[in-house]
Amino acid sequence: SSPDRLTTVISSSPPLNITSRSSVDEECAQPLLSKSCSNNEENNNINNSLCCASLLQRPNSWGEAWRVNVQEFKEHWHDFFLDIYYNEENGAIDVILLSMELPFTIIRKLTNPVPCDGYYCRPLVAVSIILSPLWLWYYFNDQFGYDLSSTYIGYIFCGAALLVGIIVMRYAPGGDGPMDLYMVVPLTLYGFAIAATWLDSIADKLVELLELFGILLEIPSTIMGLTVLAFGNSLQDLIANVSLSRKGLSTMAVTACLAGPIFNLCIGLGLGFMALLKSTGKEEIHVKFPKNIKTGFYFTLANCVLIVIAGVFVGKGVLGRGYGYLACGLYLAYVVTSLYV
Repeated sequence: SSPDRLTTVISSSPPLNITSRSSVDEECAQPLLSKSCSNNEENNNINNSLCCASLLQRPNSWGEAWRVNVQEFKEHWHDFFLDIYYNEENGAIDVILLSMELPFTIIRKLTNPVPCDGYYCRPLVAVSIILSPLWLWYYFNDQFGYDLSSTYIGYIFCGAALLVGIIVMRYAPGGDGPMDLYMVVPLTLYGFAIAATWLDSIADKLVELLELFGILLEIPSTIMGLTVLAFGNSLQDLIANVSLSRKGLSTMAVTACLAGPIFNLCIGLGLGFMALLKSTGKEEIHVKFPKNIKTGFYFTLANCVLIVIAGVFVGKGVLGRGYGYLACGLYLAYVVTSLYV
């Protein structure tokens, strides 16, 4: 009952393991939290899978297809402009050049369907199919003076493009695709043909611009033919081959470099002479080669020998950087030789 006795009892008692209520609650709740977190992760994974599945799923109605395509179309252009103006990898010069190219890029994207992986956007594919006849009308009218709208074929083509575009918008998968193979193959071939017309039109406009500069600067026609016109005629092949090389398709690019001239020499000259013989009614035509053409033949043979030596004997099936330097030097030698022959 005395304070001294009470102090003695307390001091002699074994130490108590006092734990706060909060720590007990945390220890007891830890397994539950871990289980809850794992359940949340599983739920998130399930939700993500369901979200991806919903993107790949075709719309159930025309109204749903319209709403989803409008949303995807807005998101595509939002990401497109963000990649130009808010991309840290683009410097000031890149932004200026991309901005100057922007109108042509938008027109190209709206008229050239690209259903391939990495570039797939369902509403953009549908819109580009629908608007592609407008580009073809301009191309044929500008290059050949042929008006597609003057015949019923043009109207049939426009109707078919509209129908295919609506089908893609309604039944094609959303998100990143992929589209079914029976849809990808014809659309890819059609997009390739549209891209070829774009390359031809751009190359033609560049050649006309360079010819204008040559006239204004009073550059001789021989130099124009060896440089400007030669560059312009091969510019579309250069653009296509460089694009293939950057995508890792170097073998295809080298094959295209060799197959293009062979096609022009064999098919182009062959069909050209057949048409000439038929139109003139002659059995044979005598052709005289000027000295600069003969010089071109000699340097072409020299380049073929250089490819065989560099690719087969030296590179063992690989064309190295040294061949590129030698080929450029060979072309410069051809230009200089042709000017003085």
